[in-house]
Amino acid sequence: MTQTEVIHRGKKRHKDRWMPGERRLRMQESVKRMAVIAVQILPGFLFSFAEVMGIPSGFHAAWMAALAVVGESLLWPAGGCALALVMRLVWGLPLHLEMLLTIGVMLVSPLVIFRRGAWAMIGWTALAVLPTAAVGIFAGTAADGLRGVACVAISAMSAPVMLRGFRAVAGDRAIDSMEDRVALGYTVGMLLCGGARMLLFGLNVGMLGAALLTLGMGLYLGVAAGAVTGMAAGLVLALQGLNVNLSVALGVGGFLGGMVQGLGRKWLTCLCFAMGCGLTLLLSGTAAQGSLWAVLGASAMLALLGRTPSETVQRFFRRFASQRPSAGDAYAASALSSWEKTVEAMARAVPSPVEDEERREGAWWKAQLCAGCPDEAECPCMLADKAVQQAECVWAQRLQPEEAWAKALDGLRGLGCGRLYHLWQGMEEMREGNAAKARQIQRACHQRDMLVTHMQAMAGAARRFAQLSHGESWWDEMSARQLRKRLSELAFPATLIYARRVQGHAQAAFELHRDSEAKEQAEELRSLAAGTLDVPLDVASVEDGRVLLTETPLWTVETGMAACGLQGSENGDTYWVGMLPDGRYLAALSDGMGHGALARQESTQTVTLLRLCLEAGYTRPQTLTAVNGMMLLASRGERFSTVDLMTIDLWTGQATIDKLGAAGTRLLRGRSMTELTGDALPLGILETVESRSSVLRLHHGDELVLMTDGVEDAFPGKTELDDAIREAMSEATAQAAAEALLRSAKEAARDGRKDDMSVVVLKVSKTA
Repeated sequence: MTQTEVIHRGKKRHKDRWMPGERRLRMQESVKRMAVIAVQILPGFLFSFAEVMGIPSGFHAAWMAALAVVGESLLWPAGGCALALVMRLVWGLPLHLEMLLTIGVMLVSPLVIFRRGAWAMIGWTALAVLPTAAVGIFAGTAADGLRGVACVAISAMSAPVMLRGFRAVAGDRAIDSMEDRVALGYTVGMLLCGGARMLLFGLNVGMLGAALLTLGMGLYLGVAAGAVTGMAAGLVLALQGLNVNLSVALGVGGFLGGMVQGLGRKWLTCLCFAMGCGLTLLLSGTAAQGSLWAVLGASAMLALLGRTPSETVQRFFRRFASQRPSAGDAYAASALSSWEKTVEAMARAVPSPVEDEERREGAWWKAQLCAGCPDEAECPCMLADKAVQQAECVWAQRLQPEEAWAKALDGLRGLGCGRLYHLWQGMEEMREGNAAKARQIQRACHQRDMLVTHMQAMAGAARRFAQLSHGESWWDEMSARQLRKRLSELAFPATLIYARRVQGHAQAAFELHRDSEAKEQAEELRSLAAGTLDVPLDVASVEDGRVLLTETPLWTVETGMAACGLQGSENGDTYWVGMLPDGRYLAALSDGMGHGALARQESTQTVTLLRLCLEAGYTRPQTLTAVNGMMLLASRGERFSTVDLMTIDLWTGQATIDKLGAAGTRLLRGRSMTELTGDALPLGILETVESRSSVLRLHHGDELVLMTDGVEDAFPGKTELDDAIREAMSEATAQAAAEALLRSAKEAARDGRKDDMSVVVLKVSKTA
């Protein structure tokens, strides 16, 4: 298992370099922590004010019950409910002190309903809101009593619905089922009800939330999603007594915003939403009570949102997007989907070489152990139940060492057999045959695992191709039309091949009319396309007269590499860094067995196969399994290579690391250093790969150092190595840092160097 050890700097160096980054990171962490706490407090606060058709609020209890069932903390949600009581006092509203009893009951709910199912959650929620019903029945009118009973019923039935909505949001999967969408819509609707009558700096809180939701749907999902969401949100606000014309205004705004979202300009979508919704509010006379300011505020918030938070918001809203192929490429997508299912079924149907053990009785043991014995016909020694039990006890020790096995064979004494040596010989032959069969089964299992791995990778590729076979969206068609028009206006010697959004990010491919100065033309195309689409773009590749442009990711990686062989011989280590076709950044480092040309060949083959498998769409576990199997087939387990495999998602800043027999990786963040190690064996030794991936959330300014064990072993201890790494990382560039660390390692080893040395330095930063 990967271990993480934090090593604090013992001697502060370059103080001015570390402190500004530390303050920025500390401030960012504080802001994130406050945002998380606010998100946890807000639902409890708003649910405490939510009332539908005059029925007292019990939705805060349903929400806390949903959290308790899945084991979430109730501290901050309960704090939101308590804050609601304080604000009622400040605003002069009825206090509803019975809510204190409800909060108290719900605080102990994790002890009662954690993982207990829907009925326990419903029952406990009903129990928690009984004080509200009791107040209505015993201290109010008959109508108050009926409303109290309705509060219990609605709150109890809302708990499982909110639980499903919470699970839909908390996961990473697409929110495409009707049940998940309805549950989430109901939960969000009750939140809007809670804020419908609140004013914050002149903005109606409920209307602000409805406008943000409608604008987000229109901005990222188009006309239909924006218009329908706006009308539904307006109707929810109308349940709180607001004017029903808000539904019309939000629907118009969502429609107009969705109409122009295909142009890819966020500011234009926000402007059209604000104009459509705001004019409708003014014309219908419903602009009062903070509604108009809420619409303008929501539009300004999304228009001014930075690139990194915009990417996060876009990723969330795209979870609602339908994955069904459009009519234009429906046949191709359907054929690929069918092929995917067929290949997956083939992978599941591959027979297992492991057989069930046959039942062994006295006659079976007699046939195995007594065959060829001169007394076989007359001797009944193996037919008794005691003999069968004794033989089974001996057979159970067949995998033990020779000494233990010899002692186990003595257990055959006392069976009444006059030719005990024949039983021993038969048991030895069975053991040897079983060992040979086990080796065959192990080899067959390995070959089966390899076959299943490749089939599953093929099925995954078919799934991705099916998704890419969708017809062009409105954004794609509009972008292609704009680019073709711009190329024509400038008489640029290139033809647009396609303009698509792949996983929500822009791509455009061009074919050049002349091959000369292709790189200069590619840079001009990048500038032209970026200005036309209003999206930052990079030149991903220039090959055979074709130029591929991709949207600039949110993270960048600066790389430095340095290596040297042992005493002037060829270096047996191999490294590769660069972009994968799916947009991830790959850093791979391998140390072949020994040193010299043969080690270099093995490590090069390992890194090349790892890269090619990842480029072909294999997952990380599939890649490691496939490459390990290829190495075993080639070397028969006699040679191996260590592996450092790191991929970085340049849109989320998430890094995944696999270490197989490799030296520790250092992560420098602020004033601390973290060592990342792994206990897995190198590739090419065993049939199974035991690597466990480590996942890191990178921060701006993080620095990673990958090295082979030749560098690690050059220093007397970890302290000297860590000091050398810190000294090297003070260099201005990643390349200079890698070269400095290699120099320090060579100086530390002097002439006693025993292995090749390689260093890869990665400096990670945000582009926006």
